[in-house]
Amino acid sequence: MTMNSLPIDYSSSSWNLFFDLRTSPYFVKNERNFIYYQTAKQLPVMRGLSLVDISLSKGHSIEPHWHPNANELLYVFQGEIIESVLDPFTLQLLNYRVGPQQSVYIPMGWWHWTTAITDHCRLVASFDQNNFESVYGSDILRKTPPEVFRIVYGLNAAQWAEAIEPIDQTVIIGPPDARGIRWPIGTNGSW
Repeated sequence: MTMNSLPIDYSSSSWNLFFDLRTSPYFVKNERNFIYYQTAKQLPVMRGLSLVDISLSKGHSIEPHWHPNANELLYVFQGEIIESVLDPFTLQLLNYRVGPQQSVYIPMGWWHWTTAITDHCRLVASFDQNNFESVYGSDILRKTPPEVFRIVYGLNAAQWAEAIEPIDQTVIIGPPDARGIRWPIGTNGSW
């Protein structure tokens, strides 16, 4: 029996049932483009669930990624986005225009990305895992040796290396800031 399967005694006065996501930045690009998160690490009573608060301004995107250990439900409560999802079985690209009070479900392991098409987008993503994981496209591109792309796809390794050279860290919210200011995961920036 795992800790998550044990019943929770909510009658205990020792349980903390409150958490302020603003104290838990996952990624902060600037005051209009950020991600805060809450998992069982931040609120131990929260089992089998994670929550993410996302803010995007027009033209910004959550980079292509997948979650190897969790399904995701993305809910929009302000603004409009396009959620793009690649169906791994049919290889069909699914594009959903999602606005306030609408949601899209992304199965575990499916490649997807989010693009804000209006300003002031606010989204909530919930995961059916108390500590969700993400694999980002920028990491795949920059960590795979250029020679692999030559061997597997017949690309010129030197040209490929030059093309991806600007991707020098995990992007998460793109496009990269023109001033070159990007915050690493888990660091709280001052505005």
